[in-house]
Amino acid sequence: MCAEQGRPGRGEQWYRRAAYAGHREAANALAILLLQRGDASGAEPWFSKAAEAGSVDAAFNLGILFAGRGAERTAHAWYERAAAAGHTEAALQVAIVQLRDGELQDAERNLRCAAGGGSAEAAFRLADLLDRRAAAAGEGVPDSERTADDESTQWYERAARQGHRRAQVRVGMFAAARGDAVEAAEWYRAAAEAGSRNGAFNLGLLLAREGSLPEAALWWQRAAEGGHGRAALRLALLAARRGALAEAQTWCARAVEMGPPEVAERAARLRTALQEELSA
Repeated sequence: MCAEQGRPGRGEQWYRRAAYAGHREAANALAILLLQRGDASGAEPWFSKAAEAGSVDAAFNLGILFAGRGAERTAHAWYERAAAAGHTEAALQVAIVQLRDGELQDAERNLRCAAGGGSAEAAFRLADLLDRRAAAAGEGVPDSERTADDESTQWYERAARQGHRRAQVRVGMFAAARGDAVEAAEWYRAAAEAGSRNGAFNLGLLLAREGSLPEAALWWQRAAEGGHGRAALRLALLAARRGALAEAQTWCARAVEMGPPEVAERAARLRTALQEELSA
């Protein structure tokens, strides 16, 4: 309370007193204060004391501390401890390592825990895991045939409603595949306005199909300025069509730089053709 009222010194004093008396959450709070002050070495023993006394938050914080030092195995052990006690973000961190290591069943269990606890990232990763498993078993469903009963779709939508940008793009793609351009545009726009390059690019595609090229170009420019190579190539093609060859070359160069390889190859060919046109 004292720290919240602008008296961090008194706050630390009270946290220390309670921590020495064995209050585990006070020990965790004291460690956080020390860490915020840049005293990681001073924070670690208090996190450890709190975690050993049963503080789930302290166990998770130790995971963060060791991860920041590059001690992944130690960090993972603390994340696992916190996850076993139901800590949402710790379960996500454990799942990410398990996904990387191919431990998919264990990853699914932890993703379900984290997603059920409110993690949008876990919901997205769980949906992606379910999709990849179905595809590997030959049971994948085309985007145009998805229904509200599909579990992976439900998790994507849950993450999208929580503001997860990649999930918003995916749900937008589902809507576009079934012909609902209005809903697709809403999801793409939400993702784009939150900073998603893919959301901006896909919104541009949707607008272009509807004949709104000027607005589409604005979204492609936003995507390209964020490093989206396909958007840069689209802008190069638009500029070339209206005769702005120098501008088209500039966007070609950006597309070559940003890729991916097939985009870079197309942009390089277009740039060569533009150079020949300019020198003719």
